[in-house]
Amino acid sequence: MKAVKYLVMGAFVLGMSAPVMAQDYISAVQEVAKALESDPTGLGSAKQAVKTYTKTYKKNPEAMVALGNTYITVKNFEQAIACADLALKKNKDFGDAYILKGDVEALKDDGGAAAMWYQQAMQHDPKNPFGYTRYSSVYRKVDPKESERILQELRRNVPDYPIDAEMGHNHYENGDDAKAFEAYSKANVNTMQETYLGEYILSAFATGKYDQGLDIAKKAISRFPKNGGFLRLAMFNAVEGNNVSDGISFAEKLINNNEVEKRSNDYTYYARALMAGEQYEKAIEQFTKAFSMDNTTVSNLQSISDAYTKLGNVDKAEEYSIKYLDSNPNAKPSEYSKLASVYVEKATQAHKAAKDALEANKKADVSSIKAEKSENWQKALNIYRMLVEKYPHTADYAAFQKGHQAFSLELDDEALTYLEPMVNNIKAKAELDDNDKYYLSNGSFDIGYIYWASKDNLEAAKPFFQNVLNYSEVETQKKIARQALGIEE
Repeated sequence: MKAVKYLVMGAFVLGMSAPVMAQDYISAVQEVAKALESDPTGLGSAKQAVKTYTKTYKKNPEAMVALGNTYITVKNFEQAIACADLALKKNKDFGDAYILKGDVEALKDDGGAAAMWYQQAMQHDPKNPFGYTRYSSVYRKVDPKESERILQELRRNVPDYPIDAEMGHNHYENGDDAKAFEAYSKANVNTMQETYLGEYILSAFATGKYDQGLDIAKKAISRFPKNGGFLRLAMFNAVEGNNVSDGISFAEKLINNNEVEKRSNDYTYYARALMAGEQYEKAIEQFTKAFSMDNTTVSNLQSISDAYTKLGNVDKAEEYSIKYLDSNPNAKPSEYSKLASVYVEKATQAHKAAKDALEANKKADVSSIKAEKSENWQKALNIYRMLVEKYPHTADYAAFQKGHQAFSLELDDEALTYLEPMVNNIKAKAELDDNDKYYLSNGSFDIGYIYWASKDNLEAAKPFFQNVLNYSEVETQKKIARQALGIEE
């Protein structure tokens, strides 16, 4: 039962903070603990402190278990067991002593022996919840049903114990966020321990229940205002849940909290909140901070590009999009498309500028503007070429984008060279999926319009307009197709 010690480390610390810690020996055991830090054997510099404590409290089983837990912290398991035996000599039904023995075995990575001692605790002290919770922890991963069964037994024997929270913790540790959230939802969030609250919020986040996660985080912040981690979890859920005002608010509280060590992701989420709030310049600043802290998170470069696009600064958008693609061998097709769209936008702006110059009779400017248009258009085509080379399944998408954008730029002949082969290839397929129908209908509309309106060749346009009628879901396209074909409305 490997690594069982990690299952109970937190639990055994909890055991030390049980009601026994309110007794009169506490200050004394704390002094012994300090002495054992430099002398774990208890036979050297700590010998006198241990001797005095043992002489004073050897008839107090609670005090002896407290000393045993102190020995555990310095990994002196032999003396920890001796303390448990002294406690049981005084009271054979003292559950905490059996739990202490189980903790020693758990930390030695012997889950079977640990479970045996936890069973002894349950049998001798059935009202002590920690025997059940420790036993449940041991079986959490190796036998989840047994782990859950023992917690149900705890519910029967100690009905006031927060079983649902314990169930939630078990499911969370097993990696089942859905069950963890379900169990935690039945527990009292106002009395739930701090670490379990964090797991509850994270299980909400992991299962996409962002509104609930935010609400729980707000309650956690109210109960534990010094825990900056709850600010972070509130920010995460607010941003993912598109709660703009709360996202910005909690991000700013987190960033301005000097007690919390900042992570790259904190600035990324702050930037995302600012993007959602259309504060693009501030978002760029925060994305830049995030990237400066962790330059392996190259997605921040694309996010900076997106922010510049929103600001209308296509040059900067292009710069950061190129940086992103150069830094990311696993860039997605959509991210290649984003860079291509930057170049298309620059080409579109140049196209419009050339038309405006002609209308203003500034013919001297037209040639340089057209050169700029051509340069950016070629860059866009190159990106689509790279996309298809890396992801061959995007060929129809790339062909449609090249043809459609060429049509928008009034490069009619070029548009036909991309669109007609694409349409013919799709028409030849035995079955068409939704993407096929989209590219077929929209590509056919562009082709039909070019032949009908630009080339005055209705016969050539007819089969393509018929495709529009057969496959398009856009009523305006179908209306124009019917008009071109002379079909009555």
